Amino acid sequence: MYAIFEVEKDKAARIADVLSDDLISRQTTVVRDGDSLGLKEGITYVMIEGSEEAVKRGVELFSQFHIKETEEPEGAYSAIKEGEEDAASGIGTIFG
Repeated sequence: MYAIFEVEKDKAARIADVLSDDLISRQTTVVRDGDSLGLKEGITYVMIEGSEEAVKRGVELFSQFHIKETEEPEGAYSAIKEGEEDAASGIGTIFG
């Protein structure tokens, strides 16, 4: 289970507040700039992937800061995973 949030630049400091939560910090979390993913400019995408309880906690905490889930989660998820694979293959090339 996962959720992806769109965080505007003026609220970027709140990302650390949410990701430092004990439950969320034990999950897979990814923070990526929208420009680098080919998505919305000026937006930071935050993915929380893990237990249902942790994802619900992320939704709850981000909503306190008026930050919502992306309206296109499948596209954002694909872009994030593609970026991770590209990074992993780049490291493989370096150390290959």
